[in-house]
Amino acid sequence: MIANDAFDGAAPANVSNLSAAELKARWDAFLDARFAACEADAVSEIAAGRCQVTAIDNRGSLPSDSVDPITIEDLAAFRPIVGELVVEPDGWGVVGTPTNFYATAESHTMQGDLLGSAVTVRWTPTTYAFDYGDGTTQTTEGSGAAWSGTGEQWTETSTSHAYSSRDDVTASLTVTFTAEVDAGGGWFQVPGSLPVEAPAVPVKVFEVDTVLTAGDCAAAPTAPGCG
Repeated sequence: MIANDAFDGAAPANVSNLSAAELKARWDAFLDARFAACEADAVSEIAAGRCQVTAIDNRGSLPSDSVDPITIEDLAAFRPIVGELVVEPDGWGVVGTPTNFYATAESHTMQGDLLGSAVTVRWTPTTYAFDYGDGTTQTTEGSGAAWSGTGEQWTETSTSHAYSSRDDVTASLTVTFTAEVDAGGGWFQVPGSLPVEAPAVPVKVFEVDTVLTAGDCAAAPTAPGCG
């Protein structure tokens, strides 16, 4: 069979202005009907097994309904919330002792308009690049965590850092996010990733010396070793 207007009123007619998707739907329905008619007219199961309907399109190239996929650059208006870099204890550290760092960025969603459609974007942090400000860096898949109570203070964590000298440094953090989009039909992954810098944090590094005293310096500030 030839896909044109020559069929007896059953084949798709006036197809010149149809999109590729509309044309395919109409031809699928037509061919299904022709196949069913063939099987109904068959005199035996063997004959029914030989029914085959073929359509040949002689119109040339069909119009394309394809749409360019969404990229990470299309989500510029949905900039993820990067949170902050936290330094324990309270933005300072001691030479040779772990100073704890952790990020507050976490998975979150945003609603808005994308290419004329209402969508929900879900951002997920995948890596955390810590720069401790003294030339030392570390990239992790985890955000780190706060010390749990006074018993954990000054203990090493997966994202802590021990400075080797007294200094005033600036620590920074870059979080890399991936994105998923839901336009009402379910989530799909957006190709690529987006690195976002958190606000830098000043860190004051002190050096502590241990000395022997003759007693409690608070009670006797002039005692040997005090002052």
